[in-house]
Amino acid sequence: MKNSLEIYEHWYPRSYGLDDYPTECHVTYSGAERKVLFEELTAAQQQLVNQQRKYEVRSLFLQKQYLQASDWEFVALNIDDEFERGVHSQLKCACGRPLKYQFVIESKIKRQEIRLGIQHFKDHLGISQQVAEEIKKGVAHVDLALDELLWLSKKGFSFPEDLWQRYVFAYYRNNTLRRPLSLNHKLAERAVHFRAAQMPLFIGDYLSIMTEINQVDREVFEGNEKNFLADKKVFEAYLDDFQQDIQAPIYVEQKFWERKLTDFIQLERYGPETYQAAKQRYFDDLLSFLLVLKKTKVERKIHSFKLFHQKKYGNEELAAFIIEKYQQYQFTQNFFLAIPKVYRVGIKKAIQRKQKK
Repeated sequence: MKNSLEIYEHWYPRSYGLDDYPTECHVTYSGAERKVLFEELTAAQQQLVNQQRKYEVRSLFLQKQYLQASDWEFVALNIDDEFERGVHSQLKCACGRPLKYQFVIESKIKRQEIRLGIQHFKDHLGISQQVAEEIKKGVAHVDLALDELLWLSKKGFSFPEDLWQRYVFAYYRNNTLRRPLSLNHKLAERAVHFRAAQMPLFIGDYLSIMTEINQVDREVFEGNEKNFLADKKVFEAYLDDFQQDIQAPIYVEQKFWERKLTDFIQLERYGPETYQAAKQRYFDDLLSFLLVLKKTKVERKIHSFKLFHQKKYGNEELAAFIIEKYQQYQFTQNFFLAIPKVYRVGIKKAIQRKQKK
């Protein structure tokens, strides 16, 4: 087969072509309609929508810097979806007034927390009526944006599994490139949360994922990357692991794709050694330790190695991740695909040096 896309089509002929998915949405619901549609969601989907609402409002405060000149910082927005004016409310302002939206702020100096409605939020912080109205409009705009998710669910769309599999394949293929692209891990992590709730993706996220898939495809084509050892079992194990791995700190940080060992650890502690000598010694030591893990009763040695790695090089989380993947796969292709490329290359060279001795 000529390229990785043909390989994928051969593996999954029924799901190669993606199902139809909307590319725009212009719906706006009333408060009553929004409440009815929200209640039709599953508990996991309702929780996801509320998390998205809180995240967007927090982003609004950070972006607009509403509290920059004050001692207070925005902590959270609590929402009572069962709120009925004059009838029912679970949330209260500090003054006792029932609320649908409760703003939680905290003093930077005293670390004291206070919960307010928008009017007392304005009075307490001394912000202008104009800024208060802007905040109210911003919160309302967040609800309008979330209407898209309610509309997609109403139309019968769920999380696009076909796109997800194609997306993970793009990550898999990218991991094998000579110079992997730096992909948007926050986008992938967000998709993981939507998949867990079986919630349709925001249209913008769907299109962004398509863009990243096309970027990898283009890089493969333009870079004439022919050395691709395709293995369906390897990919499907990678697919199973991806949902958990993409949430690990090592993946979330963009440095996963960096090419220098010093981007990961503090190798400058090597003293009089040259960088190349220190790098070689580091991977030789790491290889020796991993080989010990084939034996039984290694928990104490793992604990000691993590402490040693943290003290000498830093980045204990990276060491823990590599150990976990080695215990799962040993030195198979899935192990090397899971770790940063600089580690993949470094450990393989250490294996070659050991074999020559």
